[in-house]
Amino acid sequence: MTSTPSTRGVSIRDATRPGDLGALAALHGVLYSREYGMDATMEAGVAAGMAELVLARTREGDDGPGRMWVAQDDRDTERVLGGIGLTRAEDGWTRLRWVILDPAARGRGVGGALLDTALAEARRRDAVGVYLWTIAGLEASRHLYDRAGFALTEEHPARTWGIDTVRQRFDLKW
Repeated sequence: MTSTPSTRGVSIRDATRPGDLGALAALHGVLYSREYGMDATMEAGVAAGMAELVLARTREGDDGPGRMWVAQDDRDTERVLGGIGLTRAEDGWTRLRWVILDPAARGRGVGGALLDTALAEARRRDAVGVYLWTIAGLEASRHLYDRAGFALTEEHPARTWGIDTVRQRFDLKW
């Protein structure tokens, strides 16, 4: 198990424990419904993608398909406060996925620590770069992406997760 030093009472670790996937999917479902009005298809899509990664790692026997990390409360190690994932993509790219942070952990450097962990893994893999898909209006996440050097490369109107929005792709190439 990989772990990073504590970030104000929160530790980052590999999301390999039973329950991690469910906790992250639930956090997505609850927060995105409450904060943006998304429906249950958002949580289902997140859960399906994470399950696909876990099953691919089981089949392949290593972290080749990608990795996920959780931010865990140091006082209550069963409490998942956020997470992030990185999956392999085509042409040497990696894909950043499942970025989420409980409001209780916001403003404490936890989102930045999660992003730094994923980007370090992408560099370790000698990836060409990292890309992600998101939607317009997620300002806290956008701040993290901008600070890390991601550039908006594509956007288009979409109806997804029960809302009308603008899908956006961001790339970070090094």
